Amino acid sequence: VEPAQTSVSIGSSTNAEMFPVLKKIQGIDWVGKCRYVGTDLKPASFVLQGGVRYELEKDVLRMTSFLTFPNGNVRQVIMEGKRGSLERASMRLDATGEGGPIYMVLTELAPDTILINEVEKESGKIIMTSSLSVVDGGKELVQVSHELGGSKAPVEGHQVWRLKKASWESGGDTEDNSFRDATGR
Repeated sequence: VEPAQTSVSIGSSTNAEMFPVLKKIQGIDWVGKCRYVGTDLKPASFVLQGGVRYELEKDVLRMTSFLTFPNGNVRQVIMEGKRGSLERASMRLDATGEGGPIYMVLTELAPDTILINEVEKESGKIIMTSSLSVVDGGKELVQVSHELGGSKAPVEGHQVWRLKKASWESGGDTEDNSFRDATGR
């Protein structure tokens, strides 16, 4: 007896084949903190908080993220894209609603890594490149991002994120309930 297939079929491809890494982390509020390091490789005196959630529906990926700045302001971004042919390694996500000045290109490296480029729409210039890894048996995400540069330095800053699954049973996530507040969940 063959085990039942648990992924969603799309043509001759399955959700599992289309999203080998994202299927492991989708449907979860991931929250945590970011250590920021400047061009001079000195850690900043502040810590950023934020989170991300990936949702898969057939061949569409929707990413909701938020960032809480040291002054308490919150920025939320929702991006969405449709996965094309499996022969193409990457997919593009665009901001929903009023749009935005960037789009993202994602490539999954099974079994545990996603590479992300943030691209400025107007110029086509990559402004940030990131790698997101699923670690500790799927209990944590580690994302390292490099802000690419302006005229003074090719790399303007680095972001090192550690994100854990939110725990609403304890009244919030791993630190507070910023993700719930920012997204209305």
